[in-house]
Amino acid sequence: MSTTHQSNADLSAADLSSERLDHQESSVSSTWLDRKVGELVAEDFRRAHIFSQFGIDFCCGGGKPLSTACERAGVNADEVLNALNTMASLGSQDDKLNQLPLSELIDYIEVTHHKYVREKAPLLIEYSEKMVRAHGEHYAEVVPFAGWIRALVEDLMPHLMKEERILFPAIRALSQGEQIEGCFGHIGNPINAMQHEHEEAGAILQKLHELTNDFTPPEYACTTWRVCYATLAEFEADLHQHIHLENNILFPKSLNLAQ
Repeated sequence: MSTTHQSNADLSAADLSSERLDHQESSVSSTWLDRKVGELVAEDFRRAHIFSQFGIDFCCGGGKPLSTACERAGVNADEVLNALNTMASLGSQDDKLNQLPLSELIDYIEVTHHKYVREKAPLLIEYSEKMVRAHGEHYAEVVPFAGWIRALVEDLMPHLMKEERILFPAIRALSQGEQIEGCFGHIGNPINAMQHEHEEAGAILQKLHELTNDFTPPEYACTTWRVCYATLAEFEADLHQHIHLENNILFPKSLNLAQ
């Protein structure tokens, strides 16, 4: 065979291989639309960042199929799939959180996310109340905004305490093969209660989105107003990661241990 024919044959083989790979990726991607958002994130933690960019709720809404989540977020499903495929092609630098023993995962949640809430929540209240004092008489949206911020914080603070004092110690004991002693019965009972509270926090955040045009400060906003919205957006992103780790990794693994 001549060099030219050999070269053409090699190119044709490469083209066919590329077409097969593209077809395989397309097939895999399309099946993602039928799978739950939380499951996809549990497989690859980096997908959470993609979903956040598209406004897809992967924590409280993690039980919904990706196709439904895209519709609710008002985004093009093909664009989401393309972003997921692009991320996958860049190579794996996954967080190893899904591989941690449950006791170490709980330590991570407490040290990272519970600590974050306790540090940032008082700032959100401070900023929002300062907005009321400075602008409450002139801009009607400021007063209810501050009220919903306080409602979010007042929901989260006792929630953290219940996890740290009741649920997390029980999961630690369960993971070490110890007998669970508590007034709550099966471990699924406090887990269900915490998941319900996660949904309540998600509902408050949705209300805050509506009040703030998705945390977009108006042109006339002062520095405190802008800082408050930016802090709230960061707070929500961290809370999404926080709830994802519990709803989609910690809680299912704990329930499996209890079977």
